[in-house]
Amino acid sequence: MTFSDDINSISYDAPLSFAEPDQAWRRQKVLAGNRATDLTVPDVDLRGKWALISGSNSGIGRETALRMASWGANLILACRKPPQQRQEPHPKNVVDECLVKARTEGHKLSEIEWWEVDMTDLENVANLGKRYCETGRPLDMLLNNAGMGDSPAGDGVFKTKDGFEIVHQVNFLSHVDLTLHLLPALSLSTSSSPRIVFTTSCFHYLGRFDLRNLNGELNDAGLEGSNYYKNNKLWLQTWLTEFQYRLLNSPIDSHRKVVCHGVHPGYVRTNVWRLNKDTFLPWKTKLLQTLAWVLGIDSQQGSLALLHAATSDEAALGRPGGQEGMSGGAKYFNRLDEADPMPHTKDKDARLRIWRKAAEELKMTSSDVIGQLGGMNAVRGV
Repeated sequence: MTFSDDINSISYDAPLSFAEPDQAWRRQKVLAGNRATDLTVPDVDLRGKWALISGSNSGIGRETALRMASWGANLILACRKPPQQRQEPHPKNVVDECLVKARTEGHKLSEIEWWEVDMTDLENVANLGKRYCETGRPLDMLLNNAGMGDSPAGDGVFKTKDGFEIVHQVNFLSHVDLTLHLLPALSLSTSSSPRIVFTTSCFHYLGRFDLRNLNGELNDAGLEGSNYYKNNKLWLQTWLTEFQYRLLNSPIDSHRKVVCHGVHPGYVRTNVWRLNKDTFLPWKTKLLQTLAWVLGIDSQQGSLALLHAATSDEAALGRPGGQEGMSGGAKYFNRLDEADPMPHTKDKDARLRIWRKAAEELKMTSSDVIGQLGGMNAVRGV
């Protein structure tokens, strides 16, 4: 859609201005995400740098934290206290693991802390961002990695205390909330290209953009709520693209150096897919777990996508690739390789719709940070 003042008044349920990809194209893109090749990333000197990683007590988040600790980074592990019924490492234990890694590599001054956060409580998420900003520390890398793959309500709708469908809140709204609250700290970074990395997914290709269904209103949850996962990954990749565009066109100099990307870590054998025992037959659970073990990659390999986007020169601002007009930002990485995301990320109307809707749901439409980034209307590029 060409830029027009009319774009600001298009309703959320209006048809999109472009033809969405057919199922064959989508499936081909999803299959491209199943690459189990062993990969490596080079070591990076992160001494003196600060990184905040959500969902970092298990899976790819934990592996990312361990590697960054070995490189000398100061870390905030932003995670919940694991529920008793879940077999997850306690964040305190992961802090200890990271400190051992750091000390083994000679980084005796590294600071590594666990800050508890509950992604199902937006006030709690916002308070985490405010708490970090109050330290006065710069933030060099924000890795929005926390997430869930299915719904505790199975094919129903499970609402959080904030009134949002739980997958929508954990996989989308909480990341937007935390990112916007941490932007002042990212702006303090002396890095040439402070990074924000979002764990998206190749399943964003299977998502439906329909914003009438943000919180399960259309009763289209899919198996175990899997459609919620797909939809929110599409909305997240689209939102981060609009966010990058607004950063680059912000009147605040320090905003214009921040770069953000979405990454598909691969088909990883982690606990993000819990599978509701009340609705999922035991033999199906066992079958899927076996397939994941045979076809998937381990958490260490999955973590490389986050590390690459957070530290590599290829992912810095000003490098080739990315969306048009984004100065190399807003890339979508399939593991370590840039790939073409859904066309919604290129459409000004689709991007504006999810930008506005997220701000409305977070009750941030008149907040300072939204105002600094152009408010609720479309932004002209400079």
